[in-house]
Amino acid sequence: MVITLYSDRRSHDVADIAGGVARASGCLIGVHNVMLVAPRVAGGEGHHPGYQVHDPLDSAQEATAWLARTSRRQPLTLVALCGAPNEQVLAAFDASDRVLLLCDPSVASIRGTQRTLKLCGSLGYGIEKTAVVLHDFPDDGPLSPADAAAALRREILWAIPARAAGQAAREAAFAALAARLIAPA
Repeated sequence: MVITLYSDRRSHDVADIAGGVARASGCLIGVHNVMLVAPRVAGGEGHHPGYQVHDPLDSAQEATAWLARTSRRQPLTLVALCGAPNEQVLAAFDASDRVLLLCDPSVASIRGTQRTLKLCGSLGYGIEKTAVVLHDFPDDGPLSPADAAAALRREILWAIPARAAGQAAREAAFAALAARLIAPA
């Protein structure tokens, strides 16, 4: 299974969330070789025991070929990408079983997620492939997850709490998200 986590901005958040999902997924499926393709960012969670980290792929052709090979050998590959949609991002989307669009409470992130949802729709990806995961929405913030769902006109798959909620709450959210993603259909 290949799952791509994508945000048009904030690579440290994408790497952090992908790392949390990788750790939780490895525990759930009983393997410690979940493959993670993630940006290495200063202050991010680029390396953890329990999963293998590979640098992002350089080209669309490399991404397609590498993900096809890896998905045959690994039970789960997580791809963390950020930045403007480009050929590499679209190749990862095409090779993925699921595409998780990460959205924080900023207006820029919500608008970026709206654009990406529109792009995914134009590529023929349905709700079964593309989902929205919210992160860092504070409990007392001006924008609630329900507000984000209304703005995106999309049901939210999961919400990862803000860091202020504590590491235990975040780890529980990663575990619950991983369980939902890898549960048999």
